Amino acid sequence: NSSLPAGGQLLALRSAVGLISPLLGSLSDRFGRRRMMTAGMLILSGAALLILLPHHPAIVLGFALLGLAKVTFDPSLYAYLADRIPYHRRGRLIAGIELTWGGAILLGAPAMGWVIECWGWQSSFAAVAGLALIALLALRVVLPDDGRSSGRVVATPFRVALRSVMRNRAAVAMLGVTCLMMTASELLFIVYGAWMKSSFSLSVGRLGLATAVIGAAEILGEIGVGGWVDRWGKRRSVAIGLFLTAIAFVVLPLVSTGLAPALLALFALILCFEFTIVAILPLVTELAPAARATMIALNVAAGALGRMIGASTGPFLWEMGGLTWNSMTAGLGLLLAFGLLLAFVREGSTLPQEKAGEPAKLNSRS
Repeated sequence: NSSLPAGGQLLALRSAVGLISPLLGSLSDRFGRRRMMTAGMLILSGAALLILLPHHPAIVLGFALLGLAKVTFDPSLYAYLADRIPYHRRGRLIAGIELTWGGAILLGAPAMGWVIECWGWQSSFAAVAGLALIALLALRVVLPDDGRSSGRVVATPFRVALRSVMRNRAAVAMLGVTCLMMTASELLFIVYGAWMKSSFSLSVGRLGLATAVIGAAEILGEIGVGGWVDRWGKRRSVAIGLFLTAIAFVVLPLVSTGLAPALLALFALILCFEFTIVAILPLVTELAPAARATMIALNVAAGALGRMIGASTGPFLWEMGGLTWNSMTAGLGLLLAFGLLLAFVREGSTLPQEKAGEPAKLNSRS
């Protein structure tokens, strides 16, 4: 446990790269979604190649660029899809995209393990670089351009897009919800290994098996979003998810009297959390449609800030009061997020005719 605070600070530093996401999102609003997705794949390929170099600075830079590639690619991807998919069907589509991330881990992790065993760890990064270039080619060939890079769509400057979002009460409140969600998540997962080891004496191997519970719950949560969010409504789904996740956090230390009930409670918590965080995505895509990629990127930055807060404070809460302090703090934060959502966020709170640079107006629909 003595190294836990240091590890938390390293994870907080890792998350800091997400704070530049709004700048990259504004570039997507200005120059085009497909162009920025292409840039993300180029950065990913270059990062993987840098890690192959036998120099420590190159490796550190490579890992930083891995994070940069993700915050370049993801907001543009979701904005590209939201530009084309009606809002009433967007929950199912985004849940499907999130399932591909989980599927990539389930298939890719064993495949990369086999590659490393056969040809060494460097081969895995070479494979990532090659796959990124293939994805880049597919982007250019398969996806139609969105018009911004060719001048068919009026570009939105960063300051105008940012002002459009920050004058929108619903959008700002949603950023607070996301920040609190990711803070709660990190408060638990920064101490997850220490909790399992100290409470149940799990070895590294058994810890890996226990962690499979998290993966299964995440996939089921994403499936739940695809099946229900469009029917229930995005705001209502997020509200239900926030409340249930808060309750799950509060209950977790109370029922963790043995490994089986602890894993069952953890499964329920992750299921509710994953449902909520994926349900947030389609809601976010329509809060500031005139600056959609900037809004999505600000949401990424809010999540990164939340992870930094959780990773920095989680180890100290653990040392003061164990899992109870971490879990109760997370639960209270989620109840605050629940209040923010109910007070300020309305589904469909922006008007379709909203012009770039004009603040969104709230209406009475929920």
